[in-house]
Parts: sequence; structure tokens; C-alpha cells
Amino acid sequence: MMMLAAVYVLSSCDSSDSMDSPEGKATMQITLVDDPAAYEAVLIDVQGIEYKLEIDDDDIEDEDDDDNGDEGSRIYDDEGEWIYVDIEPRVYDILELQNGTEAVLADVDIEAGELKEVRLILGDNNQVVIDGDTLDMKVPSGSSSGLKVKVDSDIEAGESYELVVDFDAAKSIVHTGSDKYILKPVIRAKLIESDEPEYGAIAGVVAPDSVSSVVYIINEDEDSVSTMPEPNGYFLVEMLEAGFYDVVAIPSEESGLTGASALDVEVMIDVTTELDTLKFTE
Repeated sequence: MMMLAAVYVLSSCDSSDSMDSPEGKATMQITLVDDPAAYEAVLIDVQGIEYKLEIDDDDIEDEDDDDNGDEGSRIYDDEGEWIYVDIEPRVYDILELQNGTEAVLADVDIEAGELKEVRLILGDNNQVVIDGDTLDMKVPSGSSSGLKVKVDSDIEAGESYELVVDFDAAKSIVHTGSDKYILKPVIRAKLIESDEPEYGAIAGVVAPDSVSSVVYIINEDEDSVSTMPEPNGYFLVEMLEAGFYDVVAIPSEESGLTGASALDVEVMIDVTTELDTLKFTE
């Protein structure tokens, strides 16, 4: 078991903190992050994003009366309203979105209410890089039209939020044989209120840093999240609820080394817990 080295207060800078929301609305920054996978690159073609607000019938009628020709960006169903967010379509290597790095998809003004779901819209240009070869990934029929993720969180007027869309690359790629790959996206989403910290983080370094490895953060219910350390061995896992976690670093099998761990690591809200170096052994 490795000992804790130090604990530092989080000091991240979120651009959404400085945004002023219009009267009766909140601001929301939508970001994309990734859980790791054992590939050289995972290229995801993000074409659009939508979110659903829960509204009542009176709200729908009022908005229809006041419409100024932008109704193409709003679609109503029996549960609420889908709102299309104007983003720049782009292919992301989601394996780069780890250890505190995130891609900002959009900054939006959002009405008060209950944010029910978010829908990520993918294009056809999805690829995985393995042993230097770039291979196409097919998306099953229907997925490219929108991948729904439950949120079910309240939006209050005047507040600032970050909606984190977490793409799990390892669980999303299916190998069907003979260099054939299918992308069946597994996605999670969390809504974070900028002014009221709800999570903590764990940071550390693995050694030797020349060895490929994966770091797992395991909670008391044995659920886990993971990351792949940077080339210098550094890793950071954020958005962890307060509690105790086991940190387990597993080196690649071909290295012949044994993994390292830090057990019962305490995570506190708005704090990054720094670990001693996790050293692999022969």
C-alpha cells in the first residue's frame, strides 16, 4: 500500500464561471471527456448535440405564440422539448481527453427546468488506430441519429453549470474479427453546478513512466473509473464523489512487471488528493 503524499485544494479555471446568464436562464458549458482504451487513437465524428428540457403544456403554447422562426431548433414530444445546440462538427481523438483534458463542445444559455437527457449525434467518419493502421468503425443503424443519455437534473435560473459527456472508449468498440470494428457508444453524463463543488479528484504518478499502464479508481461498491497516464507517468481522475477508493495501477502484460496500488484513499469535495509514486516491481 502506498502512502498519501499531500492534499491540495482544486484550482481549476472553468470559463463558464465568468459567463453572465440572461434573465430567467442559466449558462451551461458542454464538455467531452473519455475513459481510456488500449488503442493508439479513437477518432469520433461529433456532428451535433441536443438536450431535452421538461416543460408543461402552457410553456409550449407560450413559446409557439412568441416564436420568431427558429422552431427548427426545437422539437416537442410528450415529455418535453429537444433543443439543438449549434456546434462546429469535428473529429476528436477521444483518447486525448483524459487526465483533466476536456473538449468544450458548446457554451449555451439554458432555460430553468429539469434537464432530462442529452443526445450526441455522430457522423460516419469514425476510426480506430491499431499498430499504425487506421481502421473504419461502423455505427449500428440508428445510433448516428442520436445517442441518448439520461441526466435528470434541475437547472436554476442565474446559475452556471457544466454538462460533462463521458465517452467510454473501451466499452464502445466491438471487434467482430478480421480487422472489422463496430462503434456501439457507451456514454455517461453529469451535470455539475460551477458555484457548488460536488466532487473531488485523485492525482499521482506511475513509475517507470516508459511502461504503458492503466490506472483504476475503485469505490466501495467496486465500481471503477480509469485513465491511462501521460508519457511522464502523471494521471488525474476527477468527478469523484466523497468517500474512500482503492487506486490500482496495472502495467502492460509485455512489461513483465507487477502492478502497484494505494488502498483506502480518501476523496474530499473540492480537493485533489495527491499520491506517492506508484512504483511497478519485477
